[in-house]
Amino acid sequence: MELLVLLALLISVTATLAGSLSRSTKQTIQYMSLQAAAIGFVELMYVFINLVSGLHIEALVKFFAVFAEWFSAAAVSPLVIYWGMAKTEDFVDRPQMSAAGLAVFLAVLVLAHLGLEFLYSRYLPTQIEATFFISLMFTLSMFLMATRKDPFKILVGLNMAENALYPLLARSPINVMPFMLVLIVFVNVVAVFIVIEAYRDYQTLDLSRWRLTP
Repeated sequence: MELLVLLALLISVTATLAGSLSRSTKQTIQYMSLQAAAIGFVELMYVFINLVSGLHIEALVKFFAVFAEWFSAAAVSPLVIYWGMAKTEDFVDRPQMSAAGLAVFLAVLVLAHLGLEFLYSRYLPTQIEATFFISLMFTLSMFLMATRKDPFKILVGLNMAENALYPLLARSPINVMPFMLVLIVFVNVVAVFIVIEAYRDYQTLDLSRWRLTP
């Protein structure tokens, strides 16, 4: 694995971890944007190299498709969620887990994934050598979604999980990418509007205080 690729993946994992532990919604969104920017940079450089070396129309189309997906994940989706936060509040909470349990869980999770990376990365093809980093980021994103009461942080966790799969999604057929981009942005916009409407009713982003009206 190239040094630049490894560095980008480490930044992505660190941003994902920091986002899963962040207390404020604003910080979580910022870490989400950083994660997407770092992990997308890897694939963007791959397609840019192919474009420069090949200079054919398919490489150009692929470059713009991957760039659009990267820009959507690193800028558009974070801005949509940030707009929703600005319309409500910068909710502060922490993972619903004891400090000791959280430390043990994260330590075991990180060590297990890094151990798998060390043991098996040499046997994997280059195209999927980042699988264990992707798996670690995906798991941390699921952790964020499962341990928070703030719907915006849960939405960020969903986006971080999708961002973690970016190296795999970027290799999807070009005709599938526009549909994926529209779907992701649409889900974020709809979710933000639902949260804003719920906030107007309950005056809080704490999901534990949201109750159905009898």
